[in-house]
Amino acid sequence: MKTFTKVALITAGISMAAGIALTVVGAVATRGRTIHMYYDHGFHLDSEGKVLEMPKTVVDDFSDINIDVSAADIKFIESDEYAIEYKLQAASVTAESKDDMLTVSTHKKKFDIHINWFNFDSEDYYVYVYYPKGADFKDVMIDTSAGDVDIEKGFNCNKISFDLSAGDVKINNVNGELDVDMSAGDFEATNCKFGRSVFDLSAGDVDLTNCTVAGGELDMSAGDFDAKALTLTASFDIDMSAGSATIELVDGQKIGYDLDLSAGSAKINGEKRGDEFTMKDGYDIVLTADMSAGSIDITNK
Repeated sequence: MKTFTKVALITAGISMAAGIALTVVGAVATRGRTIHMYYDHGFHLDSEGKVLEMPKTVVDDFSDINIDVSAADIKFIESDEYAIEYKLQAASVTAESKDDMLTVSTHKKKFDIHINWFNFDSEDYYVYVYYPKGADFKDVMIDTSAGDVDIEKGFNCNKISFDLSAGDVKINNVNGELDVDMSAGDFEATNCKFGRSVFDLSAGDVDLTNCTVAGGELDMSAGDFDAKALTLTASFDIDMSAGSATIELVDGQKIGYDLDLSAGSAKINGEKRGDEFTMKDGYDIVLTADMSAGSIDITNK
C-alpha cells in the first residue's frame, strides 16, 4: 500500500472517530434535546429544549387559518366551538385568533434546521384546531417542517395549502382549491371536491378516492399517482419523473388524452396505446401525461 493511501486512510479513520466522539458528547451534553441551527443576520446554534404547551382554549371565531410550525402533527377536530391546543418545542409560540385569522406560529427562521441526536424521550408535539360542524373557511395555510396533517371530518374553504418538508397528509371531505408542496411524504384525500389543484411532490405518493378535481397539474419526481372514482371538470396535466399513474374515472366522462411516455406504456380501458397517444380534438377536457419512467393505466367507461 502506498504511503499516500495509508495516510489518507488513517486521516479518514481519525476524522470518523472524532466525529463519532463529538456526536456522543453533543448528545450527552444536550441530554438528547434538539439542536437548532438557523440564520438570522448570521448563523446561530442553540439547544432548543423548551417545551411550550397550551391546553384546549376557546378563541374568537375565525375564517382564515395560518399554521407555521417547525415540527408537529397537525389535526383538525370537529367540535362545538372554535378552540386551539398545542404542545410544541420552540423558543416562542404565537397562538391567537385575531381579525378573523387563526395564527399558530413558532417563528421559523431562514435556513431553519433541527438536529435530533437521540430520542431520549417520547415527546409528541402537536397542534389541534377545533371548529364547529358546518364552519366555512377562506384561506387555510399549513406549513410544517416535520409532521403529519389529519383532517377527518372536513370543511368548505376557498383554498387550502400544504407546505411540508417531511410528513403525510390525510384529509376527508375537504372542498376548495388545493395547493400541495411536499418534499417527502404521501398525500391522501377521500370524498373531496377540489377546485383548481396543484400538486408538487419530490418523493411520495398521491392517492385520491371519490374526489372531484376542477383541473390543474401534478408534478412528481418520485412516487405513484392513484385515483379511484375520479371526476375531472377541467383539463389536468401530469408530469412524473419516476412512478406510475393508475386513474379510474367516474363512468360517462368525455375526456381527451395527450400521453407521452419515455420509458413505459399507456393503457386505456385495458387496451395498450404504446408510449405516445393523442386524442384531444373536440374535447373540452383533456388529460395530459408526460412521464419519464413509468406507465399510465386509465379506466374511463
